[in-house]
Amino acid sequence: MAGPDVAPRIAAFGVLRDVSAGAYADRSAADRFESLSSRDRRLAQQLAYGSIRLRARLDAELSEFSKRPLDQLDPAVLDALRLGLYQIRETRIPAHAAVNETLEAVRGLVSPGARGLLNAVLRRAEREGRRTSAFGSLDEDPVRYLATWGSHPEWLVRRWLNRWPLAAVRRLVENDNCAPPVTLRLLRSSPSPDDWDRLEAAGLERVEGQTRMVRVTTGSPRDAMDEAFAIVQDPAASSVVDYVSEDLEGPVLDGCAAPGGKTVGLWHASPARPLIAADVSLDRLIKVKEAAGATGAKPCLIAMDARRPAVRSARAVLLDVPCTGTGVLRRRPDARWRLTPDRLESLVTLQKELIEAGAALVEPGGLLTYATCSLEPEENEQQVEGFLARHPEFGRDDEGKAQGRDLFVEPWEHNSDGAFASRLRRRRDG
Repeated sequence: MAGPDVAPRIAAFGVLRDVSAGAYADRSAADRFESLSSRDRRLAQQLAYGSIRLRARLDAELSEFSKRPLDQLDPAVLDALRLGLYQIRETRIPAHAAVNETLEAVRGLVSPGARGLLNAVLRRAEREGRRTSAFGSLDEDPVRYLATWGSHPEWLVRRWLNRWPLAAVRRLVENDNCAPPVTLRLLRSSPSPDDWDRLEAAGLERVEGQTRMVRVTTGSPRDAMDEAFAIVQDPAASSVVDYVSEDLEGPVLDGCAAPGGKTVGLWHASPARPLIAADVSLDRLIKVKEAAGATGAKPCLIAMDARRPAVRSARAVLLDVPCTGTGVLRRRPDARWRLTPDRLESLVTLQKELIEAGAALVEPGGLLTYATCSLEPEENEQQVEGFLARHPEFGRDDEGKAQGRDLFVEPWEHNSDGAFASRLRRRRDG
C-alpha cells in the first residue's frame, strides 16, 4: 500500500496519463481523487492541474536537462518528469522529497531503467537550478517567451499579440496560469449592511465593482454557499447574467443551459416567467436540474438540440453557445492543449447554426442574447456582425443605459474569466 505522501502523487500521475490519452482533466480527477482525504485531494489537484497548465514551461526546461529529445521518451516517463519538475519549481515541497516521492509513485508503472532516467534528470534539475535560457526573452522574442514560460500554444499567443498590446497578453497569460479563487453570486438582491457584516464574519469579502459577488477567503465553499444563499460563479459569468436580465420579459428560453449557473442566476435575478432551460442531452439537463434544485429555482427543462428547437417561440432567447473557451483557460487546465485553429473554425460554424435557429424563435419586439466564454473575435463580435448583416429585422438593443453595447469582460483587467455577450432586439415590424 502506498504511503500517505505517495497516494496524492499516484492520483495526480494517473490524471496526467489520462489527459495524455485524451481524457478531460476534471473527469479523470473526479474518479481518481474520490478515495483521497481532503488534504490529499487538494495536493493531488494542485500537482495534476499545475503540471498540465504549465506543461510547455516544464517541457522547455526538461529539454535542457534530458539527453534524449522529449518526443522520443515514453509518454509515461515524460508525464512523470513533468510531475516531478513541477514540484521542484512551482511548489514549496523540498526538492529531495519531490524527487523521492515521485519515483515511488511511479514504481511499477514505468520500467526500472526509466526510473533511473527520471532520477538522473530530476536530480540534475534540482542541482543546477532554473534554466532561464530555455524560455528566451520577453522583450526580444515575446512569442517564444509566452509560449514556453507562459505555457500557451504558440498559435494562440500569436493571435492575441496581433490584437492586444504585449502587456495585456502577458497579464492574460499570467491570469490563465493561476488557479482561480472561489467566488459566489448572491441570489438575494441588495444585501443590507447587516447582511454584509454577517457575510464578512463568515469568511466572505466583496468583489470590487460587483454588487452580487463575494470571494471565499476562509472556510468551506459549501458552508459559504449555504450561509450566503449563493451559487459558485465567476464575476464574468455573473456579469453576463446581469446583462441578460435587465428588463427581461418572458417566456425566456435558455437554449444551451448546462451546467445551469446562468439559468439559476436568471431565475433569481428576473421575474420573467416561464423560464425554459434546454440542452442537448438528458445528462446535461440533470446538471441543470441539480443546480436549480439546490436554490429553489424551478425552470422548465427540455432536452433538445438548439439547432432544431422543440419550442415555437419565446419573448427572450439566451444562447450561451459552445465555444473555444479561451476566456476560461484558468479553470480548464487541459483546454489550451486541445485547441486548434480547425477546432475554432468548426465551432464558429456551429455557433452560426445556433444563432440562426434561436433568432427564428424570437417574437417581434423580443430579445436574443448571444454569449460566449471566448476571447476570439470570430466567435464574438464577428459572429454578431455577420448575423446582423443577414438579418436586418434585428438590431443591437439600445433601450436603456447598459443595453446599447456589447459586453466584453477582459480577464487581465478584472482578475476574472473572460466573457462576451450581445443583446439583439427584433424589430416590432420584423
